[in-house]
Amino acid sequence: MTPTNTPMANTATKHSGQVVLSIAVVLLGTALAYGTNQLPEASGYAKVGPRLMSAIVSGGLFVLGLLLLKEALTGGFRGVDEAEHTETPTHWPAFLWISTGLVLNGLLIVPVGFVIAGTLLFVLAARGFGSRADVRNGIVGLIIAGITYAFFTYGLGLGLPAGILPF
Repeated sequence: MTPTNTPMANTATKHSGQVVLSIAVVLLGTALAYGTNQLPEASGYAKVGPRLMSAIVSGGLFVLGLLLLKEALTGGFRGVDEAEHTETPTHWPAFLWISTGLVLNGLLIVPVGFVIAGTLLFVLAARGFGSRADVRNGIVGLIIAGITYAFFTYGLGLGLPAGILPF
């Protein structure tokens, strides 16, 4: 057998998209672990701070990526009907609404604040999922973002950006 005719090479070629996805998840976990390492150490007795959840998420992504890579290299993701997924088209308007919301949230969270940026993200994501009730979505998003802001800022003492709102 030549190296290109080995079963693992054939599987990797056949499921190249799955391999790429798996490697991307491993790299994302690695990048998040690096960023987590740059965060300051927690002070106090419990040593629980901003690093804890980031470390859990980055470690989980890294392990998940390795497990996905194992699946991709040993026959592909189990239970995935690739023919069905090939026939299902991507809904590009939904992708664009949600992506726009995420990008705007990242750009606006410091200048206008967490509550306004979070509300806008909720409205655009709801639009991406097909809702046309922008006013209702704005009210729901404002309530969720406000409660989240209050919980993190006043409950946990982690300062989220207030932006232009007088908190």
